[in-house]
Amino acid sequence: MAELAPASPQRTPAVRAASSPMLTAGGIVLAIGALYLGREIFVPFALAILLSFILTPLVNWLRRSKVPRIAAVLIAVSIAFVVVAGIALVVGRQLVQLASNLPNYQTTITEKIRSLQSSAPGGGVVDAVTTTMQDLGREISGDEKKPVSTPSRLGAGGESREPVTVRMEPPQPRPLELIRSVIGPLLAPLATSGLVVIFVIFVLLEREDLRDRFIKLAGAGDLQKSTQAINDAASRVSRYLLMQLVVNLTYGVPIGVALYFVGVPNAILWGLLAAVLRFIPYLGPFIAAIFPAALAIAVDPGWTMLFWVVGLFLTAELVSNNVIEPWLYGSSTGLSSLAIIIAAIFWTMLWGPVGLFLATPLTVCLVVIGRYVPQLEFLGILLGSDPVLAPEEQLYQRLLAGNLEEAVEFAENYVDECSSRELYDNVGIPALRLAENDRQRSSIDTNYRRLVADTAISVVREVDDHIREKASAVTEGSHSAQRPCVLCLAGRTELDHAAAEMLAQVLEEHSIGAKVLPPIVVSRGALEQLDLQGVDVVCLSYFHPQPQVYARYVFRRLRRRAPQVKLAACCWNLIAGTEQTGELKTQMAADAAFASLQACVEQVEAWVGRAAALGETPQLTADAERAQLAALRGLGLDASKRQDLEEASRKVAQAFNVPIALVTLVDNIQPTAAADSRAQDVQAGLQGNHEGSLDAHVIAADDMLVSEDITEDPRFADDPHVLERGIRFYAGVPLRTSSGHVVGCLCVIDTQPREFTDQDRDRLQEMANQLMVDIQSDRATTGGESDSSREVHPAS
Repeated sequence: MAELAPASPQRTPAVRAASSPMLTAGGIVLAIGALYLGREIFVPFALAILLSFILTPLVNWLRRSKVPRIAAVLIAVSIAFVVVAGIALVVGRQLVQLASNLPNYQTTITEKIRSLQSSAPGGGVVDAVTTTMQDLGREISGDEKKPVSTPSRLGAGGESREPVTVRMEPPQPRPLELIRSVIGPLLAPLATSGLVVIFVIFVLLEREDLRDRFIKLAGAGDLQKSTQAINDAASRVSRYLLMQLVVNLTYGVPIGVALYFVGVPNAILWGLLAAVLRFIPYLGPFIAAIFPAALAIAVDPGWTMLFWVVGLFLTAELVSNNVIEPWLYGSSTGLSSLAIIIAAIFWTMLWGPVGLFLATPLTVCLVVIGRYVPQLEFLGILLGSDPVLAPEEQLYQRLLAGNLEEAVEFAENYVDECSSRELYDNVGIPALRLAENDRQRSSIDTNYRRLVADTAISVVREVDDHIREKASAVTEGSHSAQRPCVLCLAGRTELDHAAAEMLAQVLEEHSIGAKVLPPIVVSRGALEQLDLQGVDVVCLSYFHPQPQVYARYVFRRLRRRAPQVKLAACCWNLIAGTEQTGELKTQMAADAAFASLQACVEQVEAWVGRAAALGETPQLTADAERAQLAALRGLGLDASKRQDLEEASRKVAQAFNVPIALVTLVDNIQPTAAADSRAQDVQAGLQGNHEGSLDAHVIAADDMLVSEDITEDPRFADDPHVLERGIRFYAGVPLRTSSGHVVGCLCVIDTQPREFTDQDRDRLQEMANQLMVDIQSDRATTGGESDSSREVHPAS
């Protein structure tokens, strides 16, 4: 067996793939043929299975009451037989009464026909039409022909004689023939009923054994899937039968009572008939209404009773279809309306009238089989009511086809049921994610990608208008007057732009002003000209699965210009497993990274609220940034000279008795730092994040910044670059050249809160001034050569 294992997988898949469709089609044809040819057996068995679903709860209840299984089954079947016999007895009596009263209705019907003929417009139109049709019929059939002269037969004496009429009468039937003609038509229904009773008894007795055998036969070794399929089918069929029984009773009983008060004879019969016939989908209620309507015509000399009967059935049908059925059914069957009609036609053609009653339960079983048998999956797709496409796939298909009308209708319906945030989080962004994944696989070209993005943006704007129409005038006014304090930037493509539009629309709903900018603004030249005045948060959207490199470039440049602006990376299409890593936002130099729109909106709300309480924050213009970089380059600080700044930082740390002192320059370099053993972890973290908001704040504000307890400072209390590294105290001053340009900052940091007096502030400022004097003088005297002997002397 071990030697055959490698060879089997090489042949089996190809053979199975080639023969599977043909085997499936052939099996279906054979199954239909077997069901048709063996209908004398399969029909009673299917009825027995259906009745066993109804009687199983009663049998289980008797079993829990310590009744033996055989006795419980016989009791349940006997109760069912008594109920059916009682109903049949009532129906039989009603039919006998109806038959005895039919001759009394003939006069009423005749009078109504005459009244119709006399009251018809034009006088005698009905008679004329009827006579004309009769004449045409006789002309076509040849009944009226000119008489043909035939020789008369002459009898004796020359008198003519009339021909003798001969009548053929059948012989009187014998007793056995009479019994056969009466009982013969009843034998087939009686035999079917007997088979049903026998099958029901044995199915209930051997229910567990039949289930186990079916699992062994159809399970193919997968007990879990087979058991789940049986449970699913049993649950759906049982629920359908129970709910259908309740619906039919709530339909038939009111109709019977109402017909009684209207005056229709045999109201009980018509109420039972309406309840039973409603098991037939769609056609049953129409058939049930024909008989009482015809009887109303025969009984009532006028037309009032007919109108009452028709109105009664219409009202009952509307209430049942629109109130009772949606309330009770829910998703009990899982069949589409078209599938129910097709199933009724199919099973009626296959098994006759009984197929009408069995159509829905049998089709439910087929749908369940299609869910668990891969070869028959098409049955679940064709007959089931569950959507075959997920909501995001439905929206993506409409976007891909450029079908704006259907996409807007789909989105508006979703918003009416849920919210715009749920629409974009659960449907909109996943739909764009599908487009991006297709782009990554090169399965769609640029034109289709642009079409998807443009249609999605149009959908967002239509949804926004739809929401505004539903909002009050006060909400509309305040909504339109929002200050754009959030910038929603598109990272790279048109799909990112569409996601930014979705985010902005949700923020606007939360009374947060937002402005959307296309991908061109994150290019190098445009980024320097980006207006950040009044902006509190920047949200950068990416559908690229690895956006770290792109986002880091943008955020580093924004951090220098506006250190207090919160930077959020919205990564809508991360590789699985990366959205929960804490390193993601650090890699992108962001304040936060999000993979869901809800989390992003909640954090932006907190940031905007805090920024509004703090007021304006310092920002650096693009011209000022270029001037700072030029001034720093003019100092000629190469790598070796910057290394010498560590000694100056160490002396500052010793002078203030702090674990860390930093010299941070405005360009993108690592800060020079001095730290003792108490804060090695903090220093290691800061070495990878020199563009933190503390130093950037000092450089942008061109002023000293002192925070004696970071956790109590609302400006930095939620800054992950600060809190996650254990920083509790910070004091920094700008490093200015003789021309007044800020080229960096000198700061001291502690892992514990501490007091920083005015004298300490003056000392730190003097050290920063002395450091810049030494750097510039060294540049002037030595031409940029480093002088390691220079030191920064703490002020006394």
